[in-house]
Amino acid sequence: MMPITIRDVAKKAGVAPSTVSRVVADSSSISEKTKEKVRKVMDELNYFPNANAQRLAGSRSKTFGLVLPLASDAFYQNPFFPTVLRGINDAMSQNDYSILLSWGQTNHQRLKHIQKIVRGKQVEGLIFLYATKDDPLLNFAQEVAIPSVVVGSPGDAKVHLVDNDNEELGRIATEYLIKEGCEKIAYIGGDMDQFFILDRLKGYKQALIANNLPFQEHFIHNDFSFLALDGYHLAQNTLKLAHYDGLVIADELVAEGIQKAFAEEKSLQIKTMSFKAYEHPLYRPLTEEFYINLNSHLLGSRAVEILFDALADKEASKQRYIHEYIPADIVSVRKS
Repeated sequence: MMPITIRDVAKKAGVAPSTVSRVVADSSSISEKTKEKVRKVMDELNYFPNANAQRLAGSRSKTFGLVLPLASDAFYQNPFFPTVLRGINDAMSQNDYSILLSWGQTNHQRLKHIQKIVRGKQVEGLIFLYATKDDPLLNFAQEVAIPSVVVGSPGDAKVHLVDNDNEELGRIATEYLIKEGCEKIAYIGGDMDQFFILDRLKGYKQALIANNLPFQEHFIHNDFSFLALDGYHLAQNTLKLAHYDGLVIADELVAEGIQKAFAEEKSLQIKTMSFKAYEHPLYRPLTEEFYINLNSHLLGSRAVEILFDALADKEASKQRYIHEYIPADIVSVRKS
């Protein structure tokens, strides 16, 4: 059976093929009466427009590129990314837009793919699902002036962004532990190329100084992956747990690994404050724990909405960059 074509629809509806094309594009130049007639015939003939042909015919791809960080175990396991992606997907589907994923094992692979989809007009804009120092992909996006939004804070780059106020959250997290009676608080960070690790560390330091507690470099632990196993090994082999009564842990999976290590030290009396993608703990803590719910799904949905705002007024968006911070909530999980 031959596939139904746009000419078949036009013939049965008694209109020109160009009229059917305009109906498919929902053109304002076609009356509602004609649109209803043509759409009825499309339903009767079970005709579905060719999405690729539509994109080639117009200037809009109705697709955003989602730029993922370097492929790693930390990316695939961390709850932050699927939670943000859920928010992105919700906002995209409401606007009948699609997502084109861009990723790779090396920065060279990733840059080549970004260049291909941007220059081939496969995407109208880009959402970066990470923020790192001197990112060559973000630099390219800025050079070619494609509307882009970063989930995170990429230093002083002139770009639209949506993030949590990580410096403020680092301060709040540390002060909360201080109010809970902690005086010897360690900061457990991670990859120092990630701006949120640096920002939360700044907030941690501010809170200590404001509360007349010493800032000690050997209380800071950084330069490891965001994996539960890293947190476990850190607690087992590096952290001198007896020296601390509180931990600010910048990553959810690292916190999970540390809690696993706590299970093997029954007498520990350490309170922890970590940061989670949403209000649903991965584990039941063995010590008294508090965490900050980052509401990460809102980061995703707002990134999409900001990108639509940038597309609506491209000239203005080149001069004025939207920086939005999503609020977070403190959650207490008392030891059972």
